[in-house]
Amino acid sequence: MKAIVAATAALFALGAHNTVSAQVFCATGPAQIDSARDEVMSVLANDSQLAREIRQEQHIASTSELAKMSLVKDRAFCSRAATRIDHPLPAGSAVVVLSVGPLYYVREPDQRKGTGVIVDKDLKVVARLGAAVDAVTQSSRPPKQ
Repeated sequence: MKAIVAATAALFALGAHNTVSAQVFCATGPAQIDSARDEVMSVLANDSQLAREIRQEQHIASTSELAKMSLVKDRAFCSRAATRIDHPLPAGSAVVVLSVGPLYYVREPDQRKGTGVIVDKDLKVVARLGAAVDAVTQSSRPPKQ
């Protein structure tokens, strides 16, 4: 009996997660889009070691390729891309998804929890931007002396 209850709970949880991710919309507000463009360009176009490695791994020959950004408006794609954010999003949330060369930038709707993720064409996370510090990480650090 306990096994059936556990299996039912697991199926319900999976169904609830899919329901929430299916209800994520594509954000199209000009201010959100402009802010997302600025964020992803400031990360990918800078001269840091991380940015250079990402560009090299993704075969981005020059930063001018990054300027060819386009807004993704396909709701199904936005919903799938939103699952790459490391926490569940509330039903009805909207994410900005920008196609940036061979990459996608998925902007976190709640900026207090992070900035966003950069994913490749297969939605594999390439980088997390502005990740929030969680309580576990915080408490595992020794106090500063």
